[in-house]
Amino acid sequence: MFGGKYKQQIASHETELAAGQAIQKALERSLAVIEFDPEGIVLTANANFCQTMGYANGELSGQHHRILCDEAFRSSKEYVDLWARLRQGEFFRGTIKRQHKSGREIWLEATYNPVLDAGGRVVKVVKFAADVTAQVEEASRMRAMVQAIERSMAVIEFDLTGNILRANDNFLRTMGYSANEIVGRHHRMFCPEDLVRSAEYADF
Repeated sequence: MFGGKYKQQIASHETELAAGQAIQKALERSLAVIEFDPEGIVLTANANFCQTMGYANGELSGQHHRILCDEAFRSSKEYVDLWARLRQGEFFRGTIKRQHKSGREIWLEATYNPVLDAGGRVVKVVKFAADVTAQVEEASRMRAMVQAIERSMAVIEFDLTGNILRANDNFLRTMGYSANEIVGRHHRMFCPEDLVRSAEYADF
């Protein structure tokens, strides 16, 4: 009777373990995964992580996390605070700049996940990451383009009904207004009255 009960419990635990292992394998296939001890020493790094950062499999084991960071970050108070918070069991998520083995800049969308033992102590930190360098660089190019447009052209923004949301300094200088004079008003303030009353303007 009792043997059957314990067998059921063991079977249930084995099922849960198998499900957890399946999830872990799925994450390992799709993400860059690295594990650290609470002091930041690398325990393991999967093939995805090594490939993303330019290292051979096994090359990172025993190294400190700081090998993945540029000098400015690893010598900063922010870096010390990050590991202090992780050792206290705090979770971290963000888009972070790291350093490829070649020295080039790489951006990761990452989570740092402290793993606790039965007593609530942090025994390791597991990091899941995805390389978002291309997206970050594209966003940076777009910001640079917008800034160039803002510097060289008169720019004004409207909502879908034609009300003014903002205008840059070039537009304000060109038209002779201050921002307070135009924000919230309608585009028609810039047009002759006969145009405003026309079907052409309504269609526009």
